[in-house]
Amino acid sequence: MSTKVYYMPSKNKRRVFLTGAGGFIGANLTRSLFKKNYDVHILSHTNELSWRLQNIAKELNIHKGNITDFISLKQALQKAKPDYIIHLAVYGAYHFQNDLGKITQTNIIGTKNLLEASIDIPYKCFINTGSSSEYGYKNTPMKETDFCDPVSYYAATKLAAAHLCKIFAQINNKPIVTFRLFSVYGPYEAPARLVPAVMKALIKKETIKLSPGKQRRDFIYVQDVCDAYLQTLKLGSKLKGEILNIGTVRENTNDEVVSTLFKITKQKTIIDKGSYPKRPWEALHWRANMTHTKKLLAWKPSYTLDKGLLSTYSWFEKNISFYE
Repeated sequence: MSTKVYYMPSKNKRRVFLTGAGGFIGANLTRSLFKKNYDVHILSHTNELSWRLQNIAKELNIHKGNITDFISLKQALQKAKPDYIIHLAVYGAYHFQNDLGKITQTNIIGTKNLLEASIDIPYKCFINTGSSSEYGYKNTPMKETDFCDPVSYYAATKLAAAHLCKIFAQINNKPIVTFRLFSVYGPYEAPARLVPAVMKALIKKETIKLSPGKQRRDFIYVQDVCDAYLQTLKLGSKLKGEILNIGTVRENTNDEVVSTLFKITKQKTIIDKGSYPKRPWEALHWRANMTHTKKLLAWKPSYTLDKGLLSTYSWFEKNISFYE
């Protein structure tokens, strides 16, 4: 489906500009913003709109540009004149995205470009999306004041971007905040991820392939993450320069995710434990300390693992064609 690039000015709605809207989190957040009556503007660097957004294309204000191209990015922002900016564009989050040049250009230079291109815009809030992988391995719940020791190119560049945003906010008195997201799951997630792969296997009665270890992660449902973004937009300058964890304070193994899904759906299929090798960035413990976030944001996740997985399963049953 070709992307029709257009812009519809709105005088009454609050305008929000998103990079990475076609990704998993971006697609969910775009829909949440619509429900809250925001005027949504997205940056698109291709002529093909993401499969995640095609059924809402007519509702979007699409601006052609790329965060690695300062001129096109500047022009898009000048047209959009956003009240809010949410930065979700990223490269390197998947094991097959291993081009260091592209990882650096997207995550560091792209973030730098977005900060500088929007410097003259009097936005009320700018949210940069970081990652819990910035912390590296920790044996205790990760908190924002921990020493960060990333173990991948992706994590290192996301940490650099977080530092850029924090310092830029301080020097230029800009209301910029960074989220460190933990393991987000839900509708529209990429097929190669754990939860979509398990959902498809369960619905199709195929074998579920798991890694051999007992690695744990802090799984958080995507709607809770979207609610955190929406809450932060309301607070604006009160969070200037802050870095906030977005997690649940709980951690589960892949085995526990699968057993929970079996329980809540009353469905089962074959499990092939150990068919995927353990990946070097996986750890025995990976959990958010949410004290700082709860204090500043007055937000906490409302979905338990059971509730989030059941909601995700219901969506996958209706939309399994996306994953075939």
